[in-house]
Amino acid sequence: MNKKVVYDNIFRIFIVLVSSTIYSLAVVWFLEPANLISTGLTGLGQILNRLFSSINVTIPIGVFILVTNIPLCIYGAKNVSLKFVAYTMLSVLVQSFWLMGWDWLKVDFGINPDDRFFLSFMGGLVSGFAIGLAMRYGTSTGGVDIVAQAMALKKNISIGVFSMIINIVLAIIAGGIMQGSWGVTLYTFVCIIVTNIVVDKIHTAYNYLRIDVISNDADLVADALVNGINRGCTITKVKGAYTKEEKYDLFMIISSYELSKAAEIIKETDPKAFMTVSPIKRIFGQFFKHTII
Repeated sequence: MNKKVVYDNIFRIFIVLVSSTIYSLAVVWFLEPANLISTGLTGLGQILNRLFSSINVTIPIGVFILVTNIPLCIYGAKNVSLKFVAYTMLSVLVQSFWLMGWDWLKVDFGINPDDRFFLSFMGGLVSGFAIGLAMRYGTSTGGVDIVAQAMALKKNISIGVFSMIINIVLAIIAGGIMQGSWGVTLYTFVCIIVTNIVVDKIHTAYNYLRIDVISNDADLVADALVNGINRGCTITKVKGAYTKEEKYDLFMIISSYELSKAAEIIKETDPKAFMTVSPIKRIFGQFFKHTII
């Protein structure tokens, strides 16, 4: 294993630790005080925690997070990637620790628990940042994220849309049905909407881009890109209007998650190459989505 791979793994582990901690703190500091629920299996864990509390049985949210994520991690290992699931399990363990109900973790920011709009907005903003950060670098915060990644790979479904459907159902159960308060449900909707907007803004792994590379060494650049990213490309001959010099235009369709890697390959292969990037709305035909790791 070369140094670059080792450093990449260390960086991803760091991202997992940071994103999982931020996500957990969003639940502890903003959502729980307002009796709102989070997204995905964390929200389900909160619901189960409250159900057991109603019969005087205290089981920390972290326990439910750990138990409910195990079958989904098995599913993710088969439909996303083993490395993705390994990072996800680390995230689940970190969340489980932070959400064990530690009294020392609870901080009084002087925010009125009845100010549910502010708390729901902040909870959605912070947790959305954490989820998006994790996904942006090829990991996740577990739960619904695992299924969402698999659906995005197989069915071309937006991760934000898929997660929102699941979370709306949980919000209705937690607020309207369990607590008899549709106000809680509506404020939870605010949190869900903010979360998903932030996630889709940060996590762009499955948006499409076209890169055009003007180079004198198109074959060399093409070979490097095909081997490095594993995507096809097309080369056409072009002519500079000012210099009248003949060059080649290499164009390739990639996901925006692959852009930084493509730019690095091009720079290393031909430092004099000129590259442009254009968004692609839709693709018809054979464009394979790679697993994120």
